[in-house]
Amino acid sequence: MYLASQCQKDGSIKYFIRHSYQDEADTWLSKSLFSLGYDPEKYIVYVGDRAFYIDPAVEEAISSQEVIYNYDDLEEIFLPFLEPEIRRVVEQFGKREGKRCRYSKAELAAMQKDIHPFDRRRLCFLKFCHTKIEELSNQPFSFFNILLNKSRDETEQVLEGMEFMLSLREKREYLYAIFDIPRRFAPRLTRFIPDAQDQDLIDKYLLEGICKLDQDPTFLNQGAVPWKAKGLHPYLRKYLIQYFDVLYKWPITDGSAGHNTTGHKVWSPPAKSSDEKHFKAMGISANEFSRMGKKEFAFLFRRKAQELHPDKGGNHEAFIVLQQAYQILIRRKT
Repeated sequence: MYLASQCQKDGSIKYFIRHSYQDEADTWLSKSLFSLGYDPEKYIVYVGDRAFYIDPAVEEAISSQEVIYNYDDLEEIFLPFLEPEIRRVVEQFGKREGKRCRYSKAELAAMQKDIHPFDRRRLCFLKFCHTKIEELSNQPFSFFNILLNKSRDETEQVLEGMEFMLSLREKREYLYAIFDIPRRFAPRLTRFIPDAQDQDLIDKYLLEGICKLDQDPTFLNQGAVPWKAKGLHPYLRKYLIQYFDVLYKWPITDGSAGHNTTGHKVWSPPAKSSDEKHFKAMGISANEFSRMGKKEFAFLFRRKAQELHPDKGGNHEAFIVLQQAYQILIRRKT
């Protein structure tokens, strides 16, 4: 089971408990087990100052669908929504120790042979954070195992949490690399530098890459959440929006948050929840927040985001909660 988030038209986020499974043809699929709505915390029942349990209605709904799971897995899904102090205790005493299996390169290659190239490129950039990933993405690295035994939807949820770590400039390079654009400029020595290429060609190659993925059955037919509306699937549409509306058409700036160098206001999500809840997500009080400057608050955010990074044992779902808190609270500093 895993926690999935879905952005609504009004900018709010709805949460679901989903489950990846294989059908009779061994195809990985995804199934929604329970809708948590906009505030999953309402399903957490606190007992005293340090104890809690999950609303039995959630367990009953999941069990009725004949899904085998253990209670620890269910608790882990709700971990990002726990009170910060209780979450700290649970994380401290709930760490699971276990020996890592060491596989040979041949074993890794066999295990990872069905991982989609687009997923490989994305995870490779997120790991190494540079555009020269042509050779790296084809190697049998153990960190690719995080993508094994997952439906398309679960894979997208995992990667989206990691993408949140990227700065605007890194995300610009990320989009350039994951759609394999450097290969289109071969054999130029500068092909790994986006600023050195023709912008119109970059636009063309990225659109071609997105359209190709949208028609690729090995990408969307492996447990993607059904999409009945016309146009691109949201898994791909988000990259198109990021590319044209945020990164390339609005220059990157170190100026005031919320504006670009031309003075136009950049979209930022509306505040839907109370600030108190977001203060808790950031691990600070209202008074501490009011005393912080914008740079200090941004530094706090980056530090907490690094603590939650999956490569360091963090939970990728917690990225979503932290992102919401930061995006809303940073508006108070502009």
